[in-house]
Amino acid sequence: MKIVKTTILAGFLAGTLLTPAAPAMAKDDHDFHIPPGHMPPPGSCRIWFPGRPPGHQPAPGPCRVLSRQVPRGAYLIANDRRWSYGELNDRRFRHDIFDSPRYSSRSEIRGDVRDVREARKDVREDREQLQKNRDELIKDRAELRKDVRSGASKKEIVQDRREIRDDVQKIQQSKKDLQQSHDKLQSSRQELKDDLRRR
Repeated sequence: MKIVKTTILAGFLAGTLLTPAAPAMAKDDHDFHIPPGHMPPPGSCRIWFPGRPPGHQPAPGPCRVLSRQVPRGAYLIANDRRWSYGELNDRRFRHDIFDSPRYSSRSEIRGDVRDVREARKDVREDREQLQKNRDELIKDRAELRKDVRSGASKKEIVQDRREIRDDVQKIQQSKKDLQQSHDKLQSSRQELKDDLRRR
């Protein structure tokens, strides 16, 4: 009888100790629930913090980029699965999985195309500005020659030369801007080419 009472008491204590664990697990599952409207779109991912309100979670973005930014305690969420901080930081984890079409969004391609168009526009505008500055230099040099031949005052001659120096500086700056625009265009084209190759 004593043995039976001891067994019952032990079972009761065990049940009492284990009972709080169930709500805790349920709470964890509830905290990790992602409402349908907050799932990342196909081809994108999202860093998710369990327990944080959906409206306060980080915005979706490129899977490969976000996979390097997941902090401890957070997860990387894709449309079809999730990865923990530990999984992503395991040396055996292959991040090139995010180069597959499943985890690369068409929006990235659209963004690359937009970047190329903007870079082309910058090149065109910088080239036009450079030509305007060159035309202005030609005009000011002609004005200087005219003033010299007509015997203009020293003050006018000095002013003409100052304008020419300004024109030269503007041309130099325009050349730098044009080179930067060319570099940006090449970089944008390469990024588009790389993203298209991965699809």
